[in-house]
Amino acid sequence: MVPISVSPAELIEAAKELPGAPRLLIELGDLIHDPRTDARDVTELIKQDPALAARLIRMANSAAYARSEPVSSTEGAVSCIGFEEVHRLIGALASAQLSERPLQLHGVDGARLRKVSLFTALLMEELAVPAGESRRRCYTVGLLRSVGIMALEIVGRHGRIPPFNPGSGQPLDEWEKCHWGMDNCEAAEIILHEWRLPHETVIAVRHHYRPAGYHNPIIHLLALAAGSASDRYQGIAGEEGYWKPTDENFRKAGIQLREFQQASERAQKTFQRLEAALG
Repeated sequence: MVPISVSPAELIEAAKELPGAPRLLIELGDLIHDPRTDARDVTELIKQDPALAARLIRMANSAAYARSEPVSSTEGAVSCIGFEEVHRLIGALASAQLSERPLQLHGVDGARLRKVSLFTALLMEELAVPAGESRRRCYTVGLLRSVGIMALEIVGRHGRIPPFNPGSGQPLDEWEKCHWGMDNCEAAEIILHEWRLPHETVIAVRHHYRPAGYHNPIIHLLALAAGSASDRYQGIAGEEGYWKPTDENFRKAGIQLREFQQASERAQKTFQRLEAALG
């Protein structure tokens, strides 16, 4: 079958059909990084998406946060739970938005995609501390690592691409190249550059399937986190062969096995709290 041969312009156009929360998450991360930012700045950004702001308020009032007095406004939610937790909640909402439609060609249902994306992000956030990396950037790149899959699905929805066959033994990226002319990691690189994610995090997504030989710590952190999420929540079919932790992964990520295990435990607790808040 002749590949579609997707162009960067087509991918960027397809990405415009994705929900707005992921791009807002990137803007929010940049805003929080600025020491001059105050609660009003964060509130105004979130209010650009009224539906997202409403869900943020509901999450802030959920049993997961055990508030004695409910908040009734975006301002109240931001003030009560703080910038870092707001960033985390917007990420959880982004994962929910992105998983609203199943990935039919890749054979991934929405619930599984949300769990894998959110846990990867939370583990990346935890691993960032011992690795000496930015928590917010690691969280964001973990959450958005599969955005290329979503864009390829949009581009391919009107074609005659057969669904991925997990029993074929073919790696996912090879199957994608056969039908789109590029794999999802290449697609994500194009989209995330367009969304102005920092270069070192974009490169991490581009190479995390095959991190050997690369020295950027975030590449190896992402490979470890995505593999852990896949083990816990079944993961995305065809990716299994990429997740083989090695001494090189840990060494170049700048973390020890024990630190990884402890980070996984903390990420799991946060994951359960956010899942409860999402309802």
